[in-house]
Amino acid sequence: MTREVQSVILFLVGGALLRISAGDVFMRYVKESMRPWLLISGALLVLAGVFVLIDVVRAARRGDVPDDDPAVVDVDEHAAEGGHDHGHHGPRSAWLLVLPVAAIFLIAPPALGAFTAGREASSVAQPADADVPPLPPGNPVTVMLADYAARAVWDDGRTLKGRTVEMTGFVTPNPKGGWWLTRLQLACCAADAIPTKIHPVGGPESLPANTWVKVVGEWVPGGGTQSDTAIPWVKVDSLAKVEEPRNPYE
Repeated sequence: MTREVQSVILFLVGGALLRISAGDVFMRYVKESMRPWLLISGALLVLAGVFVLIDVVRAARRGDVPDDDPAVVDVDEHAAEGGHDHGHHGPRSAWLLVLPVAAIFLIAPPALGAFTAGREASSVAQPADADVPPLPPGNPVTVMLADYAARAVWDDGRTLKGRTVEMTGFVTPNPKGGWWLTRLQLACCAADAIPTKIHPVGGPESLPANTWVKVVGEWVPGGGTQSDTAIPWVKVDSLAKVEEPRNPYE
C-alpha cells in the first residue's frame, strides 16, 4: 500500500469519525460522553493524513523515493528472485479499514434494538445504596427503565407504591407471548450493551418489534425480586407510540 493511499485512508477514517460525532449518529454506537474523544481522534487522523500527503508531495518534488515504496521493493525482489515478479504490494489487510468507513457514509447502521435484546437476558443491577431514595415529586414521574427495575426488584417496589411512572422504550417480542418494554444500557459502547426489560400488564397483547412507545402506569408485584435477571411488571394506564429518542440507550 503506497503512502498516498495511506494518507487517503487516514483522511477517510478521521472524516468518518468527525461526521458521526458532529451530530447524534455516534450515540448509536457509544455513550454520549465519548463525543469529545471522537472529535479529537477524528481531527488527529485527518491531520495525520494531510501531513503524510504533504510529505509525499514534497518527496516527489525532490525526486526522492521512500525506502518502503512498493515499487522499490518489487524491483529488488524481482532482481533477487531471478526476474520472477510475485507482486508484493504491502499489507492488503489495511484496506479493511475502508469497510467501516463505507458503512458509516453509505449505510449508517442503526442503534441496537429488539434483535440484540431478545438474545440477551434482562439485567437489573443492584443499587449500591441499601436505602433506595424516594422518587422525585410529580405525577406521573419520568423514570429510566433501569431505575424502575432496580426499585421493583431490589427494593420490593417500596418506593414505587402509589406512584404513577412514565417510561420510554422499544418493543421486544416475548417468545412465550406478549412483549417487553426494553432499553439497552451501555458501559462504553454498543459491544457491551445490556438490556433491561419490563413486562407490561394490561397493555396491547402485541406490537411490532422495535416500536418505540411511552408507557404511563403503576408498579404491580410480579416478575421476581432479589435477582439480577428478574423482569418486573408495570400496570399500563396509557400507551403511545413515539419517535426513537435522540439517545436510544440509557
